[in-house]
Amino acid sequence: MIFEVIQHYFTEPVTRHEILRDKDRIVAEVKVGDCTYFLIGEKQPASFIENVIKLTIIMSKAGMPFIVPEKTMKGNRYVEHGDLLFILEKKGDGEEVKRLRLSHIREIGKLLGKQHAISSTTDFRFGVGTSWGMFGGNETDALGDYDENELNYLDFVQTIEEQGMFSKELTTVKELYQSRRSQLKEVWNSLPIGPVQGDFCPYNLLFQRDKISAVFDYFIAGDEVLINECIGVAVFLAWHYDFEGNETPVERYEAYIDAYTLERPLSDREMEMIPHLLAIIRAFRYDRIEQGIDKIKQGDGKAFIDETIMLLQG
Repeated sequence: MIFEVIQHYFTEPVTRHEILRDKDRIVAEVKVGDCTYFLIGEKQPASFIENVIKLTIIMSKAGMPFIVPEKTMKGNRYVEHGDLLFILEKKGDGEEVKRLRLSHIREIGKLLGKQHAISSTTDFRFGVGTSWGMFGGNETDALGDYDENELNYLDFVQTIEEQGMFSKELTTVKELYQSRRSQLKEVWNSLPIGPVQGDFCPYNLLFQRDKISAVFDYFIAGDEVLINECIGVAVFLAWHYDFEGNETPVERYEAYIDAYTLERPLSDREMEMIPHLLAIIRAFRYDRIEQGIDKIKQGDGKAFIDETIMLLQG
């Protein structure tokens, strides 16, 4: 399959290839001549792939280091093979950062702010949401319907109810969470939205001398409330990603927000929503909830529940 798809792009032979992923989607590293590429095959509608390509071109033309899919010899930017659609990305220059420094966090904040500033000025839309989305209803797992934050909250509630303990604390969590969600929901559709890459995190970025040199992986791209993605990425970088330095998580968060807002100043309404987003995203990130549920089931969840209340109180 790899060789059949690559023939659409090159007459030269593939000198090396390695399958990096073959579940859900295909990702292969392919070398042709002196260049290395990533061939990515997904079960996606052609309209989505075409929109991904549009996004990369918009961002690249605006000076963002987005990797634009290569053209085939016939001038197309994707190839249909079986039930998969393939794009080919040339490997970018730079290295993935496994442990962040404050300079990396600032750079990610800056470039995400720039991406969002560009997104807010274009009429282009995907017509589907991202995995950051909220208030989709969770009727399906499709992006736009899927609301991971609410699902994590419901898993938390169900676990405590099944244990038959901490009823007073659970009531407090419900009241705090529902209050913050209701205030967000009231203004959600009026907040700035735009097309985004959807996963602007270190594992999808390459760095050269602390500067982002390449952005890749667009398969959860979509339309997102910009401040929602901004705060979601901030929480991940400041509190959950490996860090090398003496700065506290709060200092990392503040450095990120400062860098972001230099590129895209926030509206008054967005500023008002930050405390609510910060509270529920920090409290109900999936990795935190997974660990907390294990503690609750083991009968050692009191400290975790108290911390959840503290996070929701802000």
